[in-house]
Amino acid sequence: MVIRKMKYFEAEGIGMTEREVRRFLVRSRSTLILGTSDADGAPILHPVWYYFDPSENKLYFYTGPTLRKARNIKARSQVYFDVDSDRWPYAGVKGKGKARLLTDKREALSFASKILAKYVKKGHPLTRTALEKVRSGGYVVFEITPAYFTSWDYRRLVSQAQEFRDAVLSPR
Repeated sequence: MVIRKMKYFEAEGIGMTEREVRRFLVRSRSTLILGTSDADGAPILHPVWYYFDPSENKLYFYTGPTLRKARNIKARSQVYFDVDSDRWPYAGVKGKGKARLLTDKREALSFASKILAKYVKKGHPLTRTALEKVRSGGYVVFEITPAYFTSWDYRRLVSQAQEFRDAVLSPR
């Protein structure tokens, strides 16, 4: 299996390695925050469940075909994304890319299944219902091809971590 090299930039001193970025995106169960633009250029943020393909360095999500995020992407394919943890030590990955609608139903169902396997308990009826909506066109699947990734992981500040945590979280 060939693994595509990712273009990424490390946050100075606290960035993850390429391997750590892949691992973080595969393992994280946080939602992906998707940034799109309205016709007037206004940014809109959308939380979505996602799947990251570590060999292709691509992200996938599903949504309703008439929802704002789908309409915005169809009109303007450039998107921004962020996946991060909200617990100390903070870590995350963000980037910019181009999104496209997957038109092949088999491919869309395959990625929708992977997304659902990541977030929904095995055997839960939500999986069957969501996949049926993909089959019938009630949901569509998008692929994001990132132009770049950037990352941060505050565990890298081991020597300063406790001091930093106390400064951020302790009452004055």
